[in-house]
Amino acid sequence: MPTMPTIRWSDPPSPAQLHRLVRAAPRPLRSPRAYTAALAALVAHRRLPLARALLAEMRAEGVPPTPATRNVLIGALCSHGALDAALRALRRAPAPDACSYGTLIAGLCRHGRVAEARALFREMRGSGVAPTVVTYTTLLHWLGRSGSLDDALDLFDEMRQRGVAPNVITYSSLIDALCKGGRSAKVMELLDQMVKERCLPNAITYSSVVDGLCKEGRLGEATDVFDRMRLQGKKPDAGLYGKLIAGLCDSGRAKEGANYLDEMTLSGVSPNRVTWSLHVRINNTVVAGLCVKNELGRAFQVYQSMRTRGISIEPKTFHLLVVCFCNKSDVDKAARVVCEMLGERCIPDIETWSFIVRRFCGRRKAREAADDIWNQLLAI
Repeated sequence: MPTMPTIRWSDPPSPAQLHRLVRAAPRPLRSPRAYTAALAALVAHRRLPLARALLAEMRAEGVPPTPATRNVLIGALCSHGALDAALRALRRAPAPDACSYGTLIAGLCRHGRVAEARALFREMRGSGVAPTVVTYTTLLHWLGRSGSLDDALDLFDEMRQRGVAPNVITYSSLIDALCKGGRSAKVMELLDQMVKERCLPNAITYSSVVDGLCKEGRLGEATDVFDRMRLQGKKPDAGLYGKLIAGLCDSGRAKEGANYLDEMTLSGVSPNRVTWSLHVRINNTVVAGLCVKNELGRAFQVYQSMRTRGISIEPKTFHLLVVCFCNKSDVDKAARVVCEMLGERCIPDIETWSFIVRRFCGRRKAREAADDIWNQLLAI
């Protein structure tokens, strides 16, 4: 019996090395399993020409493809958009399994052919192949994304009736679709159902629920869900804080939004390269909301905190602060904000500048403040 020569790799072998290794192996060792492993590696690294060559060689050698080999081939065709070829490969298979159908259904959905995916799903059940939770979840997700919420709910009910237990990804996909479709009442029902079935929601689930409730103006329930998440030991990220804070500010509850902003900062949710723009938007939203509600003291505190932490201040935020302080006859604070605005090389627009000049007129220190601002403008 021939044996494979022992080869020691300093690093994991590349797909090309695996390809050469299989081709150099003695004929008795060129098993379906060896060919399939090499094919999977080639496909995973998008080396399709080599994969096709190896598959042709496998057929020429008379090595029968296994279901795993066929599934690798279908997956490769789907990932490169050759869906009709993948369908033909499925049709030629003597007995396609759940993985074959599931891979092709996912490929059809990803390329916008959801109706064909549903037809193939019905064919799958008709042929006696039981869909897995992955296949149900995939189809349910894409039905939700296409706006077919009732069909997605029907499919969810069907999978439960057939004894397929939904997992957290299934629930999260359906909840996200329902939230975007404005059906938060059903969402709350599903959230309670998850807990009863000991399928605990994850951060993605909670984020979708809070966002959906905020968009529908159900802020009380949104804050309850947010608190429930923290009680389960899950730490909200900047995205979730941002959704809740924006919802509170948009509904006129800017002080509560500012409190959540403080909590976010104290809990160590700090900006990084990925979340920097999100933090900028959250902080500016809070200052703007507080200005609109005439909570100038609190707005100025958040503004100062932003400057201390290096969070960028948007021109609109500067403008709101200046206008509000001028309306409160606090010209000194308005002048301070303008000077800091200029220090950030953010030049006031005509509306802001006109507003400042009008308010300064008639004040004893108007000339001094105006000269100071003008000198800074000239220095830019």
